[in-house]
Amino acid sequence: MENKELEKLSNKQLFGYTIGAIPASLLAFIFYLKYIEFFYNDLGLLPIYFIIGQIIYMTINALNDPLMGQLSDRTNRERWGSRRIIYIKYGGPVWAFTFVLIWFPWSYDNQFIMFLHYVITICLFDTFYTLVILAWTALLPEMTMDTDERSKVSFIVVLLGFFALLPFFLILGTMKVTSFTFQFIIILLAIISTIVILIVSKICNEKPEYQKDEYFPLIKSIKESFRLRSFLIYLGFNFFTTAMVSIGISYIFVYLFILGDNRQIALFYFFLIFVIFGFGGNIICMKLRPKWGMRKIILRFGFIKSIGMFTIFILILIPTIETLILPLIWLAFIISMFFGGYGVFGAPLMFLSADEDEVNHGTRREGMLVGMSALFVKPAQSLGPIMATLILVYFGYIQGSDTQSISALLGIKILFLLVPPLMVAISLIFIYFYPLHDDKLKEMQQKLEVLHKDKRQKLQKM
Repeated sequence: MENKELEKLSNKQLFGYTIGAIPASLLAFIFYLKYIEFFYNDLGLLPIYFIIGQIIYMTINALNDPLMGQLSDRTNRERWGSRRIIYIKYGGPVWAFTFVLIWFPWSYDNQFIMFLHYVITICLFDTFYTLVILAWTALLPEMTMDTDERSKVSFIVVLLGFFALLPFFLILGTMKVTSFTFQFIIILLAIISTIVILIVSKICNEKPEYQKDEYFPLIKSIKESFRLRSFLIYLGFNFFTTAMVSIGISYIFVYLFILGDNRQIALFYFFLIFVIFGFGGNIICMKLRPKWGMRKIILRFGFIKSIGMFTIFILILIPTIETLILPLIWLAFIISMFFGGYGVFGAPLMFLSADEDEVNHGTRREGMLVGMSALFVKPAQSLGPIMATLILVYFGYIQGSDTQSISALLGIKILFLLVPPLMVAISLIFIYFYPLHDDKLKEMQQKLEVLHKDKRQKLQKM
């Protein structure tokens, strides 16, 4: 009970950490929501340029993540006062500035200049996003070792980020990126995000008992990360989950073609379902965690989500139920949101690998694990749009058009209803073999408590 109380965050700590969700959602979510629509749909960047840019983006941003993680883990705490906060404080304003650069076109008709603008700005944005959000993410597992506390904080982060984003999403969702109003709002969001980031860096504190942890050289740090079985399995699970999410966020402008005739109302319903069933699923999963554990919840909810969406896809291909197609599509989205509620365990799963790593080596290396995770996440973030673009091109989607052919609408339905359940099914294969559950998880957590007690006692003696 004593250790449990030590792992609870104070209200000040909770506030200081969770408000980081505001810039994370405002900048990152709007980037993923609109950048493909902007470059591919509005500016009309050629598909070949778009795919080449995604490959460059994927490569650069996959490689810089482990380097950023290693940089954070190895930062001299005595010299700089922290190994996480410093990057949040000084990297945050630069990150906000790179966000603004994306939305001001360098050209409207020269394909090569548009290509350069596309590649340079999204790579700059994501590099500083990595620097800031990696350090912010790595703070949480250091602040508390309690799985339920981490899940609670992760849920609050999602909830706060959503409500911070909601008014801007409803305003910007169908707005043309090239309009003056959009650009003005973008600058406003960058200013708000900068202020919030500075508040986070002021309030959050790193625990002193980790200040003397051993530094690992880069090669050794990478090797030790890949020796963690739980982490390797998490990487496989997270890769396919991320690829699925990257399609979901960035192609809302395409999905609106199959969600009803009124795009504004469809967008409202889309977000309403996200709130009610998405957060409802998160809450149910957190309530079930003490009884079932994260692994069982993911397997059971993921199976229902995959089977449910695939069944509905088969049903809407039947010509005789044409009047039921739209309700069935909305039902599929409800199933996806509610039974995808296990997404709240994404970060806590990775944090368990950081705990296991500390038990093995006596040092916390969240920065490297977050960075190594991103080494696989970034390709997944690009794989989704590349695959989606190829599907849309194959089925005849017309860029920038307000109407689409029957063939293009079929391609959109495949993207919305068939690709996600396939991604979920593959991800569940990995999570089935996840080792940190039941007795093995309890044993690891007991060793971790002993280790932390020893670190605190050594710190008090010093």
